[in-house]
Amino acid sequence: MTLHSKQLTLVLDQGSHASRIAVFAGDGSLLQIASQNIATQNNGVQYEQDANEILASFKTLFRQIRPEYTPFISTCGLCTQRSSIVAWDKTSGRPLSPVLSWRDLRSQSFIESLNYNDESIRKITGLPLSAHYSAGKMHWLLTHNAAVAQAMQNEQLCLAPLASFLLFHLLQEQAFVIDHSNAQRTLLFDIEKLKWSDELLSLFKIKHNCLAHLKPVIHHYGHLKAFNNIPVTCVCGDQNAALHAYPPLVENNALINIGTGAFILSTSGEKQRPKQLLRSIACSQQNTIDYITEGTVNGAGAALSWAQKQLPEEMLFSLLPQWLNEIKSPPLFINTVAGLGSPWWHTAGEPAFINSKHMHTHAEQYVAIIESIVFLIFHNLQQLAQHADTLLLSGGLSQLDGLCQKLADLSTAKTLRYTECESSARGCAWLTRQLLKNNRDWRPLAVEKTFLPVKNTSLFDRYQQFVGELEKCCNSN
Repeated sequence: MTLHSKQLTLVLDQGSHASRIAVFAGDGSLLQIASQNIATQNNGVQYEQDANEILASFKTLFRQIRPEYTPFISTCGLCTQRSSIVAWDKTSGRPLSPVLSWRDLRSQSFIESLNYNDESIRKITGLPLSAHYSAGKMHWLLTHNAAVAQAMQNEQLCLAPLASFLLFHLLQEQAFVIDHSNAQRTLLFDIEKLKWSDELLSLFKIKHNCLAHLKPVIHHYGHLKAFNNIPVTCVCGDQNAALHAYPPLVENNALINIGTGAFILSTSGEKQRPKQLLRSIACSQQNTIDYITEGTVNGAGAALSWAQKQLPEEMLFSLLPQWLNEIKSPPLFINTVAGLGSPWWHTAGEPAFINSKHMHTHAEQYVAIIESIVFLIFHNLQQLAQHADTLLLSGGLSQLDGLCQKLADLSTAKTLRYTECESSARGCAWLTRQLLKNNRDWRPLAVEKTFLPVKNTSLFDRYQQFVGELEKCCNSN
């Protein structure tokens, strides 16, 4: 490949645990990826990160871009974890709060106190009323953080998703903007009218003037002041970005991205819209918008992080493949890590192993945790309007063959894992290039491994017991 004949794309990818930069060639090949870990402080309910640390991580990563690529980078995209928010001063840019992570549930009691019809909020936003989304966190900051409240009183407050904070500081234009896909996760955005909902702003007591200006996902946002004035032409959430890394979904396909959380994306719900799943924005441009049906599992990689505190294993990811292959009858793990996402939308008590007739080894317990992730994903698949006969897998945990095979067995669907697992960055790169005039060289990813379903009666029996136990937990909490 001759670099001179290609327009390279830079992606800034901010995830739950790390910031990344990735450089893609004009044909979609990943040329470089670099990352820097980001600290998280948590007490099981409150999850916080330092906004300045995240900002500084990208400035450090810019310096790691290989000099032979720099002259040929023509455009840049930004994808971030959704529902994470931060407050800052409009004049100085100084953060007034930590970043409150999407996993943060400090507003749970306030959310439960709201006398508001859940169906109404779903119709407006495509989302259920949940503490995971940004509006509750915003309200919490306004009522518990004096600096935030004072800044709103003085009309100097920026209160927005993390992507907006990064744009404000990284763009030469210092724009206070946010894309449609991140805006939706605030629980304040009208998904049909593509505007902030006055009704929901009133409900959460948030003033319009502290919210970012709304823009399409694909849009000319400005120029990177810290890196050669490269134009930023896409901003999006990490999960809707992942959707665009793979072949377009058809009615009987679903994409499952398994990282800190797991997300199930499908077009099959757009006709019937399953009640307990989400309606999300896949992409938007100046005159078009595409929607997707989405399921969400909070305790995927997050469940393994929880377990590492309870059951420390130094070489966990090198041990998991063997454990998943050897252990056939693990206990059940009630995976309520970070609360239950779709279709339950419930806190459902503390995570726990159940029905243990004897002391289980660490290996058995970790296999139980992996199975719980598979069970939660499959339960979301069962809510879709039609059976998915092909699953496309991405994300870090998709590298576990045992997890992929269990999901294939349970769903009875052909399950494909692709050669490139950096799906959010690649999908963001594809979206970023849509404003380029010459974008015809992009090549589809190759399938790395196919998992065909095998009859597994004991796995299905454990799944049914798992669902029954979760329903008991929801009814008793």
